[in-house]
Order: sequence, then structure tokens, then C-alpha cells
Amino acid sequence: MMAGLARLAWTFLWLSPLCVGGGLGVVPEMQRQVVARYEWVTAREFVDGYTLSQLTPGPNMLVVVFVGYRAYGVPGACLAGLAMFLPTSSLTALVARRWERVRAHPWALAGERALAPVGIGLMAAGVYTLARSAVHDAPTAALALVATLALTASWVPPVTVVLVGGLAGWLLGL
Repeated sequence: MMAGLARLAWTFLWLSPLCVGGGLGVVPEMQRQVVARYEWVTAREFVDGYTLSQLTPGPNMLVVVFVGYRAYGVPGACLAGLAMFLPTSSLTALVARRWERVRAHPWALAGERALAPVGIGLMAAGVYTLARSAVHDAPTAALALVATLALTASWVPPVTVVLVGGLAGWLLGL
């Protein structure tokens, strides 16, 4: 079990800094590691865990706690959460303090602008990965389309879309 916990910790430690542009950017590689490589969860469990983590307060990457719990119980959940959030939280705190002083420099603005397309691309890859695992027939495609349209309407809260989509999926047996 200790070797498994070490592997779990190492996996989330190196995935943590890859969260450029938000947690969604690391989803493709995380799914590859936790589903295909180590088989800690199934593809369906990963999508379900990610969806449920969107309903909880806090960071959207709480899916790592679910994966850790599924793989190694409470110790795995605690270790996965710590390994995923401690490195990026520490780095963010360190950079944020210093960034305000250098933000006015032309190179800093160029760096911010250069990272935006990278973040958008990584998020698009995350959406594609989740959709590939969750959309597998006409009813799930229709549900995904309705959810996407609802999210484009600024008056619909995302939590409502997730809850209604989950209820619809459950009622339809998806």
C-alpha cells in the first residue's frame, strides 16, 4: 500500500504544475494517468467524479480527492488533495506577491498575453476529453448540447445546469 500511495502522491505532484489556465487544462493527462495507466478509477467514474466535484465549494479539481479515496481510502484522498493543491498554491502565493511589482513591465504583459492561448487550448483539450468519455450516444449528445446552450445564456447559473443535467441523465438512465 505504501508504494501505491507514493505513486498516487507522485502522480498528482507532477500533474499539479500543469494546471495552466485552470484545472480543466490538466484533465486529459490526469484521465490518462488515473484511468488508463493506473486504473484507479474507470472512465465513467472519472467523469462522474469530475462532475460531482463541480458542485462542491472550492477548486474544481477536487476530483483528485475522489480518485485518491477510490484508490486508497481516506489516506489516499488526503494525500491526493495535498499533492495536487500544495505545489500550485505555494507557487501562486509566491508569484502573486511579486507579480504586482513587475506587472507594469512590457515583458510581463507579453507573458500574460502569451499564456492566454495556452490556457484556452488546454481547457479545450479538457472539454474534449470529458466529452469523449461522457457523450456516447444520441441522448447523451442531446443532453450535452442542451447543457452547452444553457451555459451560453448568461442568466442560467452553472450549478443549475449541472443539477438539472444530472437529474435528466438519472431519469433517462444515462
